[in-house]
Amino acid sequence: MISVYILRLFVAMLVCLPVYLLIRRPWRFSCRREIVLGVFVLFMAALLFLTLQGTYGMPKDAIEYARWRIQNWQAYGVNLIPFRTICSIFKYGSIDQIMINLVANVLMFVPWGFGLPLLWKKFQSVWAVMAASLLITVFIETWQLFIGRSVDVDDIILNFFGGCIGGVLYSLTRKLAPDIEKLAE
Repeated sequence: MISVYILRLFVAMLVCLPVYLLIRRPWRFSCRREIVLGVFVLFMAALLFLTLQGTYGMPKDAIEYARWRIQNWQAYGVNLIPFRTICSIFKYGSIDQIMINLVANVLMFVPWGFGLPLLWKKFQSVWAVMAASLLITVFIETWQLFIGRSVDVDDIILNFFGGCIGGVLYSLTRKLAPDIEKLAE
């Protein structure tokens, strides 16, 4: 089941590739950094594409719909209680649900937490990676409120955790391979 999500992610990356090549024209820059930057940008574009799919309408209607969903949050795909979904999945869920809802929500943000400090010096502190990880996950969950997708504070927790894991992995990699810092601008 999780392979379907991975396949969709790669297809979305391939769809974004021509746009990236037209905008960035990476052949003008240092090869190693451009490859890493390209993979990072394509991955994040595909991730945003997949997480922000939904029903779009007129902005006024979307705002009204979001307001209505917040007022009726318990019945309409909005969870504002931390760890409610996580505990429920561990208690009642199948292995597929655990893999898709928990593991995938963590793993899909590891590249975010790893890529930011790898590519930009201003994100090489723990606090910068944590702040960026929190901001992007809050943005995604907030946007999903307007497009009819489920909104869950546990997704924010899991995505944030994934971003932090990526930051830790970058720190460990930097200790083992100090030359990796040369990729950052």
